[in-house]
Amino acid sequence: MFRPFYLGFLLAAALLAQEAADPAEEAWKNLSLKALYAAGGKDYAKAEDFFLKAVHEAERFGPMDPRVGTTLNSLGLVYRAEKKFSEAEGADRRALAILEKTYGEDSIDVGNVNYNVASILIDQGKAPSALPFLEKSLRIYEAQFGGNSIKTASVLCMMGDSYRAQKFWQQAEAPLKRCAQIREADGGIVNADLGEALNSLALVYMQEGKYALADSQFKLAEKIRERTLGIMSPELADTLEIHATMLKQMGRDQEADKDSTLAAAIRRAEKKTTK
Repeated sequence: MFRPFYLGFLLAAALLAQEAADPAEEAWKNLSLKALYAAGGKDYAKAEDFFLKAVHEAERFGPMDPRVGTTLNSLGLVYRAEKKFSEAEGADRRALAILEKTYGEDSIDVGNVNYNVASILIDQGKAPSALPFLEKSLRIYEAQFGGNSIKTASVLCMMGDSYRAQKFWQQAEAPLKRCAQIREADGGIVNADLGEALNSLALVYMQEGKYALADSQFKLAEKIRERTLGIMSPELADTLEIHATMLKQMGRDQEADKDSTLAAAIRRAEKKTTK
């Protein structure tokens, strides 16, 4: 899966490591680097503090300076990690306005921030509001990276899941299928991200009454999740439970009981580890 949170931090750190041109930029870069290192160590409270100070320094170059935009985007990622979704949305929306004006509406930076805004909206249960941002991100990624890039796949899967959250099963099917195809081509069959896509696709097929297709996708998702995440992973339990529900509806009680038993064992183990 494309993870802009970590990739964004790594890219920013590489750029900031370059020699600063003047003392003002030096101050901004030093604060940003401290924030990036804190975020890398998951000390998000400290990262937030440093990024807020870095935004203040960047604003010395003007409110629409690209340094303000990139710093706000990173701050938004930290807010999201802290589950401060309202603050994250505000930071990224402001970053988007700056970066669109600076780099143009078709730039990769703008594609990334659109993706980030959509992710935050989905975290808040605002799937309908996320879709316009995903559509913009998809258009940019397809133009910049091609229709078969892994970043394109991430947007497609998020679009499919957004439609699924709204119970628009038919609209969800095509982007999820395409996402799964790209992920399989990129990472092979033993691929956790592919397992995620297939699980979502199986859920859509089930809701559409396409039980044979759903059954095959659930089985493959289970095998992938067992291989990549482990036999006791909560994600595998998720797939087993919903698959068991469908199998019961199909009158395949013996298979359903087998899946339910394994899922229950995983949940018991999960409770023990969280105590």
